[in-house]
Amino acid sequence: MEAVSDVPLAQRDQAWTTIRPFGPSIIRGRMSEELQQVLCGIFEQQGAKNELTPEEDNAWTLAGNLHREFLITQELLGENAQLFQDCINKGASQIYLAHINVTWESQQGVVTPKHREIVEEHFNNVNLTVGIHTAWGNISVAGDFNPAHQHTGEVSGVGYLKLPDDIEREWLLEDHDPSAGMINFWDGRPNAGAVHMYRVKPVVGDIFFFPAWLPHSVNPFRSKGERWSFSFNLSIKNMNEDVNLTDFEKAELRTERKRLLKEFDNAK
Repeated sequence: MEAVSDVPLAQRDQAWTTIRPFGPSIIRGRMSEELQQVLCGIFEQQGAKNELTPEEDNAWTLAGNLHREFLITQELLGENAQLFQDCINKGASQIYLAHINVTWESQQGVVTPKHREIVEEHFNNVNLTVGIHTAWGNISVAGDFNPAHQHTGEVSGVGYLKLPDDIEREWLLEDHDPSAGMINFWDGRPNAGAVHMYRVKPVVGDIFFFPAWLPHSVNPFRSKGERWSFSFNLSIKNMNEDVNLTDFEKAELRTERKRLLKEFDNAK
């Protein structure tokens, strides 16, 4: 006989806590209208050319089978380079903080009070340096796709600038969950209780940051028109400490453990 539970969701939420110590973080944000206009101008310029120069063309270094893939350079961005960098900096800081917060959540329940004090002070002094290794634009037309692949660097990302006019109609025509022109992130094996694929429906203005090693792919679409996105690879470094300890701090913890051990033995 099958037992059926009829516990309200709200009650279950109060009774249980979800613990997620494993799995990568994906950060979603919004680009400013100004940045979108700047990047769309670059796409119009590079898309209108009959042919890209070898210095502009980035297709041969990438996994995608796309209509056009071009480098986004400091020269193309011109006086708007800082606007682009500022957007990247904000998203990069969010994914970095998400990572160290998850790491710390899985540790702080087993550390000593002094250890907790040190790390929480580190969090008050995070000083990130973000380096953009490479950035490139992707112009896709009907039938284009990106096979499952990974990126280089520490963090990668994708931003959306334009979708085919009829893509939403195409999504409604699909006989299963919509997938045309969407990006898929893959991690782990499919099994009960574990999500192994996360699909994202592109929205103009959205920007995503994710670990560079995270496999992902993009499905083809059939609609007329172009799909504009840009991608990038980053390095992120905290000039101060985060959850890591210096040798001096490790010595402080040894002293604290000796004190706590003495208190423990004296209390017997």
